[in-house]
Amino acid sequence: MGLKIKKVAVAGPNGNTGPTVIKTLVASGFEVTAVTRFLAKTRDLLGPDIDIIEVDYLSQDSLVSALRGIDAVVVCGVGMLPEQTNLIDAAIAAGVRRFLAASFDTDISNPVRRSFPFVKNKVIVEEYLKSRESVISHTSIRTGPLLDYVLSLGAIINMREHSMTRFDDGEKRFSTATIQTASEAVAAVLRMGKEAENREFWVHDIVTSQNELLKWGKEVIPDADWTVTPASTEDMAKKVVEASKVDPESRMVDTMFKALAIFGKELNSVFEEASNEVLGIGMMGESEVKEMLRSFAGAVQSSAGERDAATINKLSSSGNEE
Repeated sequence: MGLKIKKVAVAGPNGNTGPTVIKTLVASGFEVTAVTRFLAKTRDLLGPDIDIIEVDYLSQDSLVSALRGIDAVVVCGVGMLPEQTNLIDAAIAAGVRRFLAASFDTDISNPVRRSFPFVKNKVIVEEYLKSRESVISHTSIRTGPLLDYVLSLGAIINMREHSMTRFDDGEKRFSTATIQTASEAVAAVLRMGKEAENREFWVHDIVTSQNELLKWGKEVIPDADWTVTPASTEDMAKKVVEASKVDPESRMVDTMFKALAIFGKELNSVFEEASNEVLGIGMMGESEVKEMLRSFAGAVQSSAGERDAATINKLSSSGNEE
């Protein structure tokens, strides 16, 4: 079984997943320390009961000092470089036994997805950790698109605007999980001990499609007039190549690759061997998904979501709206 993991440091506590991961770990009995650049902001977000340490991610001394006595590090958010590799080096120096890199969302086990620019940092970090398995173990958790996060952006389906950019025929099925389920998976793998070392786990709440979500959305809001705009992933794949030549770092390129990572025809987006049962995590039923869709019907869409929706609409075919 190995030594029990008790003390966990969470890096990136201020983002979309950090607060839920911390809350879930605390509820699961772990002693949690939030590691952050922004002490005041993190304190306002997490409240007075969570231990918080302010660090300089470019200072090895600062990071090692923060991680002494910690059993495992969990990174939330996008996992910037060189900050995340610096954190790995500091974790090794401080004697940390397990490292969970930023791995939610896109499943980079597929070689095509691994070539997409927006996952470059995740690939670098994964390879960096594998090269150091003799001194620190690692675990990765793949979730597919985080359902509540993409709903907050109005991506995949926009419940507030009663609209959808439908990729191809809308029948492409994909695995998706909520932030809460991703957080429960973190707690589960940390409880597992050695059997979770140097492994990937795939967890999802539901396997669905855009057409299924649209059907449920219409049932949730039956009186709404829905606008469905078609988009071809084949055309998008061609356009992203040309756009990358002009500005490979642009938001347009990033958005197109993220859409292709889910809906690209050559990619399997369903977790055929999900780890839910191993981790003790159940699945959502139709009524639960509908309730989540309903909860976003009146939500304020983020500005990032509005920008992404506008980008996708520019790339979509015209006409044929429902």
